[in-house]
Amino acid sequence: MSHLPDGGKSLDDLRARVDEIDARIHAALMERAEAETDLAAVLGSTGENGALYRPERDADTMRQMVERHQGKLPLTTAEHIWRDIICACSGLDRETAVHLDGSADLIDMLDLARFYFGFSVDLVPGSDASDVVGAVAASTGDLGIVALADRAELPWWRGLSEAGAQVRARLPFVVLDERPADLPALVLARADSLADTADIAVYDARWSDLLPGKLMDQGIEVLSFFRSARGVDALLAISGDLREDEVLKACAAAGAEPDVLRRVGGYAAPIDGDTEDTFDSEGGESQE
Repeated sequence: MSHLPDGGKSLDDLRARVDEIDARIHAALMERAEAETDLAAVLGSTGENGALYRPERDADTMRQMVERHQGKLPLTTAEHIWRDIICACSGLDRETAVHLDGSADLIDMLDLARFYFGFSVDLVPGSDASDVVGAVAASTGDLGIVALADRAELPWWRGLSEAGAQVRARLPFVVLDERPADLPALVLARADSLADTADIAVYDARWSDLLPGKLMDQGIEVLSFFRSARGVDALLAISGDLREDEVLKACAAAGAEPDVLRRVGGYAAPIDGDTEDTFDSEGGESQE
């Protein structure tokens, strides 16, 4: 039997401990899967659908994970493991596809999708962001991932609606320096109604002139914009605590009230994994 220096435990003892921990982890995974099946049965009996993706609950789970995380295991490793477990257990009795924005780099999109949704879902590359919006809207429970570009090739967010696809999450959720799967993106999903409890609200805004230059000063982030001869379309992010009329006033204070303003979703504020503080979505510069 091999012993470590200074009277430490033997290699056999340490390996036996690892084996025992592995057995407990495996047993806990089986128990969690069974609990998820029971939860889905209860939801079904009440007429509710147990959706694969529950962004508000997932965000709470991730926040708790970040708060209790310590030790040498990288935070992104723990995040990926938890997300894979959550999605695998939630999708035990349903078939769900994740549609990918074909206008972005395919490898980056695949890395992002596998990191957040694991290997238990089908990945379906689309031609572009509008294709993803249409696929999610036409499905009963599919998800979509659209890459965020400062200047979009088309105003794909015009296809978002309360009755169809909506913005439900922003990726990456845990913001870390030099993290894997760091492509900025939005997750699209269907919902019974627009989530009015999201930390950040997302709006489709349209101006017949230039984009106001001081939106950031009013706490408004331009997620993406599209300019044409008829004006400019923008996808905006702002505090979910504000009413629509307050958002209009903020735009007016920034330079001009939009001709069109529609809420098209919302998401939980990302976490700054380096400081464990909630990441403020106000940032970036507007483009004119």
